[in-house]
Amino acid sequence: MTQRIRELLDGGFSAASALADEIPQRISSGDFEWVTLLGAELTRRAAGEGEDPSEHAFLLDRLQTTLATTAGHRSLRALLDLPFSLRAGEPARTRAERRLAQLVALGHRPEDIVPVVYGEQPGIAASDEFKACLLQELVLVGVAILEYPLLRSFGEALVTEGHPLAPLPLHLLPAERRALLRPADAPDDWTWALPPATVAQQSDQPELRVSPEMRERGVAVGPVAMTAPEAAEAMTAAVRHWLDESNGMVAAREFRSASPVPPDDFAAVFERLPLPAWSTGEPGARLHPATSDRVLRVLLTAAVRSPAYGHGMFGAYGRLAVWRSLGGLVGAPSDAPIDDTATLVEQAHWFVADPSSDWFHQVAWDLAVATLRPGEREIAVLTATDTD
Repeated sequence: MTQRIRELLDGGFSAASALADEIPQRISSGDFEWVTLLGAELTRRAAGEGEDPSEHAFLLDRLQTTLATTAGHRSLRALLDLPFSLRAGEPARTRAERRLAQLVALGHRPEDIVPVVYGEQPGIAASDEFKACLLQELVLVGVAILEYPLLRSFGEALVTEGHPLAPLPLHLLPAERRALLRPADAPDDWTWALPPATVAQQSDQPELRVSPEMRERGVAVGPVAMTAPEAAEAMTAAVRHWLDESNGMVAAREFRSASPVPPDDFAAVFERLPLPAWSTGEPGARLHPATSDRVLRVLLTAAVRSPAYGHGMFGAYGRLAVWRSLGGLVGAPSDAPIDDTATLVEQAHWFVADPSSDWFHQVAWDLAVATLRPGEREIAVLTATDTD
């Protein structure tokens, strides 16, 4: 069997393609010995000098994806026997762990995942980082974590160790439940992720119209800019990869008013704010009210998906980044527990704007979110865009 695998790997592109086509057939028939041998041969060749790593990485990706999406404890064990990445260096392994954690949570039952991944079975050596990501991916698909003692104890250990994902609750918060859980009457192709941005897809509520009376009251409010660097950094967390890995532009602004801003007049106040995305002389932004869960979907879609270049954050770290952004938008202290931030998110008034000005590239990566914070004296606005 090993000799045949080697012959196919030596046979050029067409033979490698045939090998890739064979992977799903082998896995569906339960031939995990063949899977293990192929994984071992790919690892051996990737370590050799003069080998082309791209072909091997393609086949490993096909192996991993098929195993991660084929339910059953045997496929899960076989997946954990494979290397996470053939590329040297921590970034490649970390990215692979996050990707596979998402796929496993979607493709396997908790009854298989818990004993295989968290039960420390002989021969299984999942890293703590993979386990931490998988734990949060399971939260995001609605698994009741506290019903599984091994999951609960691992989550408690993350808190003790101060892991970056430890602040995230082991349950869905109200806005997350409304945004992420599949409705009973949802069509077959339903997904919580939003399509590329237009205001019609980011808000299901009518545009806010501004009357002369609203404008007159808005002039009297006169909010002033107050953006602190740490606040801007927090607000942009969900789209930071648009900047770091791609061609993105991001702008985060805070404003404070001496008197409360009536939510019904927010559109009139918003159109007067000095925002980079809407220059003086351009038509004002089309503004729509939004629920907190709708805004969460906008931000989580941006965080989880890849920008024009680079990679997405996947679910676990995407969730963490979204709550950091939401915390910045509602003015929560940087060290506030996420449950406290969630309370402020529910109390705030939310809006989305149509990303249709010249500042936005209007390709597939645009968002514009605004909030009137609890107390109705402070406003925060986040805009982002990217292009290929």
